[in-house]
Amino acid sequence: MVAVALSLDEQNMRRLGRALRSVEDGKQLRADLTRAARDVLNPTRNAARQAIRAVPSSGHAGPKISRGIANKVMVQIRLGGQYPGATLRAKKTPNVRKFRNAPKRFNARKGFTHPAINNRKIKIHQKGGPGWFDDTTRRDHAKYRRAMRRVLDAHDKRIRDRL
Repeated sequence: MVAVALSLDEQNMRRLGRALRSVEDGKQLRADLTRAARDVLNPTRNAARQAIRAVPSSGHAGPKISRGIANKVMVQIRLGGQYPGATLRAKKTPNVRKFRNAPKRFNARKGFTHPAINNRKIKIHQKGGPGWFDDTTRRDHAKYRRAMRRVLDAHDKRIRDRL
């Protein structure tokens, strides 16, 4: 699984998660925080999806593998647990031509090797879209960290105002 963690100060995220549980309308605040964090990362998710869709294809009779990979790029928000934070992930793709690690292999700069379709004894070296995920997500990493910090501070203030 390819992942770039944008986890913030974990202690603050845990503290905020506990405070959300203690507040009377904590479920609504928690949903608002999750929605705001998702809104911060959605432009990067869309950019990563666009980057993998833009990888040229030499043609295959079946569905495009880049479309399957793009559908597996998602935002994950965790407010509690051991590793709270906001993460952009490209999950494994078991149903895309039985190529489970497609996101990871397509992102690799060195490419990947696989058996030929009609002759399994012959190995083929192929390059996907080197850096389609890493380059896209690292470009604005600092900007998204600042935006997440603002989201956390705003929700922290909302909770303090209610207590």
